[in-house]
Parts: sequence; C-alpha cells; structure tokens
Amino acid sequence: MKTTPNETISPDLICELLSDALIGNRAHVSPERAFEGLTWRQSGQLVSESPHTIWQLLKHLNYWQDRLISRIEGMKVLPAKTSDDGWKFDSAPEDEEMYKRELGKLLTGINYMTQTKLPQPDKLCGVKGDYPHGFGVIQAMASHISYHLGEVVLLRRMLGLWPPPSGGYTW
Repeated sequence: MKTTPNETISPDLICELLSDALIGNRAHVSPERAFEGLTWRQSGQLVSESPHTIWQLLKHLNYWQDRLISRIEGMKVLPAKTSDDGWKFDSAPEDEEMYKRELGKLLTGINYMTQTKLPQPDKLCGVKGDYPHGFGVIQAMASHISYHLGEVVLLRRMLGLWPPPSGGYTW
C-alpha cells in the first residue's frame, strides 16, 4: 500500500490488516477451516513425494509461533541452529488428545495475538528481538501461517480430504 507524503496509515488499520491475515480473512483459508474435520490419524498420513505430513506442518507452525510470540513478549530467542530445528517431529501424533492439544495451541496463539496484542498497538512499537517492531513479528507470523496452511490444504486435496465438511474453495 503506497501512501502520499502527507498520508499515513494508522496503527489501528495496520492492526486490522494483521488480524485479518492471521485469521484468514480475505486472503486464505482460516486455520480452523484448514484443519476442520481432519482426524488425528489422517494428519499423520504420508503423501507420496511430500517431505512432511500435515501433523509435521502443524508442529512446525507451533514451533515458530512460540518463538515469535516470545519475541513479542520481549524474551530473548536464540536463533535456530539449522532449518531442520523446526522440522524434527514424528510423522504422526500418538493419539487424538495429542493432535487436539497441538491444534488448540495453534489456535490459542493466533487468538492471543489478535485479541490481546493487536488491540494494544502502542506495545508493539520498538525492537522485538531481531525485528524492528512488533508489527513485523506479527506480519512474519501471519505470512508463515498462510504459507503452511496452503500446504495443509494441498495435502488434504491429495489425500481426498478437501473440502472440509463445511465446504471450501477447491481451487
């Protein structure tokens, strides 16, 4: 979004746009819809040629979400030593409880950012770890979630598990 020299974008608008990105408004499927109707067993199914299962994608999302939320909270977060650090997960959950707990963690983190952090834009100013400000952290989180939810939907399509029970786009 380009602005003229005298035009500024309000922090409230930035917060609204970031919230929409986190929850999937206007840009992509919501996290709830991406996982809707998926069983814990299905989340661990292997798809030929795919490097990850849906379960591993969910675990990966939470690994990075935890790190990004820690930055927002002002905690020191050591850099990942290798890109593999965010992928060292079993291919499937042990049981339904484990799956539900991990999915709940993803949704709780997104809710925390949209309901607690974004309504306080003044607290997002200033450096947050290696990000120039909290808005950048939330933008990274939203982009990361969107990217991997696209993979979840693609894997579900390849497994014949899309659209979810409530319907959804098929393109």
